Amino acid sequence: MPSSFDEYTNMNKSRLHLWNMPYRQTENPGFHMPGHAGARFFPEEYGRDILSVDTTEISFSDDLHHPKGPALLAMRESSRIYGSKETLFVETGSTTGIKAMLASVAGPDSFFLLPRTVHMSVVNTLALLGSKYAFIESVPAPDGHFLFPQTTREDLTAALARYPETTGVLLVSPDYYGQCADLESLSAAAHEEGALLLVDEAHGSHFVYGKGIFPPDAMASGADICVQSLHKTIPALTMASQIHISDAAIKGGKVSRERVLEMLGVFETSSPSFLIAASSEYAIAWMERFGREALKDRIRETGDFKAEVSQIGNGAFSFPESAFARDPSRIVLQADPHMACLPDLIRQMEAAGIAAEFADLTRIVLIVSPWQRKEDFDSLCRVLASYRISEERRAMAEDTIEAERVWQDLAVRIPESAMHVRDAMFFARKESLPIAETAGRIAGTAIIPYPPGIPLVWPGERITAELAGFLETLIRLGITVNGIREGKIDIV
Repeated sequence: MPSSFDEYTNMNKSRLHLWNMPYRQTENPGFHMPGHAGARFFPEEYGRDILSVDTTEISFSDDLHHPKGPALLAMRESSRIYGSKETLFVETGSTTGIKAMLASVAGPDSFFLLPRTVHMSVVNTLALLGSKYAFIESVPAPDGHFLFPQTTREDLTAALARYPETTGVLLVSPDYYGQCADLESLSAAAHEEGALLLVDEAHGSHFVYGKGIFPPDAMASGADICVQSLHKTIPALTMASQIHISDAAIKGGKVSRERVLEMLGVFETSSPSFLIAASSEYAIAWMERFGREALKDRIRETGDFKAEVSQIGNGAFSFPESAFARDPSRIVLQADPHMACLPDLIRQMEAAGIAAEFADLTRIVLIVSPWQRKEDFDSLCRVLASYRISEERRAMAEDTIEAERVWQDLAVRIPESAMHVRDAMFFARKESLPIAETAGRIAGTAIIPYPPGIPLVWPGERITAELAGFLETLIRLGITVNGIREGKIDIV
C-alpha cells in the first residue's frame, strides 16, 4: 500500500490523465474563467481545508437545498453584500441557475420576452417548460465594433406594446463582451407593464465590489431575480454560482424563495457540492475584503496593456469602443483581418501557454481576474508583438470582413418560427442533411457558433439559404458551430 499520494501518483502517473493535463493554470497566464487565475494565490491550506468539507447532507453539515445552518449563514452573508433579500447558492453553474430562475416564475399563462442574444441554456429551459416566448427586436450594434447589441428601453417598450401578455422579461447584462444594458430604465419599463425583470448576470458577479467603477449591478438596478456565475470573474471554483431575489419581488409576492429552492431541487443534482459552496463563500469574503483595490489595480494594468498593444504592428490590434456601458475589466482585442488571422494568433498564444476566453471572427475576448499578474499582460504583449500574418491568411481578409457583416445582421434577425422549440427539440421526427440541403427546412436542433454560445437558430425555426451559406463560411473560417456534425444538421 503506497504511503502517500505523491508515491501513488509516481507509481501510476500514466493512469491519471486529468491530473497530468498539458495545460496547468498555475503555470500559465490564462485570461479566462475561472476567476481564481489558476489558483495561484490560494493559501497553501486552501486545498486541504476545502476538501474536508466535501461531504453530504448529514446532521453535522447542512442541506444546500433546504439551508438551515452553515449554508444559510453563508447565503445570508452573500445577500447582505449583494443587496438582495434572499440569495441561494447554485453548485452546478448558471445554466442550472437560469433553469431554476425561469421555472420558478413560470406558470400556465407565462409569456417571456427575450433578446436573440440569450445563452443556449435559455433555449433548453424554454423547451423543457413549454412556455410561450417572443423576441425583443433590435438593430445590429450601432458602432459596428461588436457582434451583438444590448437591449435598449426603446427596444423593450416596443416589444411590450406588441406582446401585452408578457409576464417576464429576461435580459443578459453584462454580455460576453462586457457590454451592459441600462437595467434601471429597463426594469422600470418592465414593471410599468406588470412584468418581472429577470437578468442573466453570469459575467457580473464582481460589479458589486466596485461601485462607481463598474456599471450598476442587477439588484441595485431593480431586477426582480438574477443569476450570477461567481467562478467567471472572482476566485471561486468552476460552477460556483448564485441566485439573488430582490426585496420588492418577495414583498410583492412576485417571486417565492421556496419556489426557487424547489426548482433548484428539480434541476440540480440531489447532492449539491459543499465544496463548491464553500469556494463561493471564500471568494465572496475575499472580494469584500480585498476586491475593490484588486479590481482597481487590474483596471490600471489593463489600461497600460492597451496603451502598449496599440503601438504594435501599425494598427494590427485595437480596442473597440461600444455605444453601451462596458465592464472596464473585460478586454476585447480587435484584430485587423488584413494583418491578423485569429485562428493562427490563438494557436501562437496557446503555444506560449496563454489561453483566451474566446475569439470570434475578428475579436479576442480576455477575462481579467482580480488575481491576474502584470507578468501575464507582459507575456501576451510579447506574443502580439511577434505575430506576423501569412500571405495565405491575408488573402482571406475580405471573406472575414463580409462574414462579420452578415453575422451582425443575422445575430439580431428573428427567423420564421414554424413550431415551438419544445416540439422541435423533443418530439418531431428528424433527419440529418448536409448544410447546403437545409435551406427552407425547419431546424431540429439549436445551431450555435461556439464560443460564445449564442444560438443563431433555435429548434423550430426555418433555415434560409443565406443562413446555410453563412454556416458553411463560418466553418471554412475556423469557427466551431455546435449543432453541425460532420457537415450535417438535424432538420424536422
